[in-house]
Amino acid sequence: MKRLIYILIIGLVIALCSYGSGEDVSKKVNEAICLGQSGGVAEYLAPEVSFGMQGSQSTCTKVEVEQVLREFFRQNKPSQFLGTTDNGFFSGKLTTSEGKSYKVEYMLKNIDDKEVITVFYVN
Repeated sequence: MKRLIYILIIGLVIALCSYGSGEDVSKKVNEAICLGQSGGVAEYLAPEVSFGMQGSQSTCTKVEVEQVLREFFRQNKPSQFLGTTDNGFFSGKLTTSEGKSYKVEYMLKNIDDKEVITVFYVN
């Protein structure tokens, strides 16, 4: 009986520890944006993304989005990124070291059991 209780307790601890330990994609993407790491954002991009940058919008490949973001972050060093998330949609305010502010929005979608960014806008 003690052995059964011990096994149940161990099983419960393992279950509780693994619950919520899944990858939090929005947290990692937000951190990459805050640090100005285009590669960190690109890691979670879908193969094709609805992408908009300061008024223009088109469907771009993952590589194209990464290149544009790399140049954007080179010219606009992030100092702070704050926002909110709601059912896979994230909206935040990126403040640069120069004091400029940009609205950043992206949407996560589960494709083939992986959360990826399908929409990404910077205005």
